Amino acid sequence: MTISKIMQSYKEFGWDGLKDHKTGRSETILNQNAVEIILDIRRRHRYGACHIKQILKRKGFAISHRQIDKILVQNGMVEPNIKKQKPHKWVRYELPNPNDLWHTDWSYDPFSGTNVSVYIDDRTRLITSHGVFKRQTAENSLALLHSGIAECGKPKAVMTDQGSQYYSNHPNAKQENTMFRATLDILGIKHSLARVNRPQTNGKVERFFRTYKEEYATGSFSSFGDYIKHYNEVRLHMSLHYKTPKEVWEELKCKPLS
Repeated sequence: MTISKIMQSYKEFGWDGLKDHKTGRSETILNQNAVEIILDIRRRHRYGACHIKQILKRKGFAISHRQIDKILVQNGMVEPNIKKQKPHKWVRYELPNPNDLWHTDWSYDPFSGTNVSVYIDDRTRLITSHGVFKRQTAENSLALLHSGIAECGKPKAVMTDQGSQYYSNHPNAKQENTMFRATLDILGIKHSLARVNRPQTNGKVERFFRTYKEEYATGSFSSFGDYIKHYNEVRLHMSLHYKTPKEVWEELKCKPLS
């Protein structure tokens, strides 16, 4: 049965259309229709059980993450986690308002053989600007900054690493290497530098690139821009209590994005 037919069955019969009506069991037994929906989401996006649970919840399905995890294990989609490890106690920093801080960085894109860059809002995780370029330059970084400001307003601060596109402490640095900092000064934007050998400080943008490469590899997206639209408007974020960046941005800014 196709996914569209499964969804039609749910529209006609509700939750009962996805359940096997067996009695005497403490756990709801899902029929193959519900299982196929779960497996399809996993194949297309590689989401874990908790993430899949929230997607199904938005569609009106009430399935526990334990049930979903069991289905994924039974179908060889994930390995069983026999020894539950205690999570690392990271102290997650987050500024209170949109546009308090944007993170930016560059990454090589193995899917197109180009270089990609983004600006990501610290509070909402919204990608405020993105681009695909042949070279990682200060000029291209500034072009994206101006594009983001035109769409989302001006940030109070921008955080970068100490790459040559953004910063140079050499007394004879080329003009291009100081162009980024000088432009921020003119715009009245503070330049925050990530600490050397401390990737957590600019971790939000680094995590984005890692997520992009993992999820783009599933073959569900046609371009970097296509993925950005999905990331901003469709993908639920655990750190945002399973809302999308666009939803949180519009809740806090009270301003719809075009």
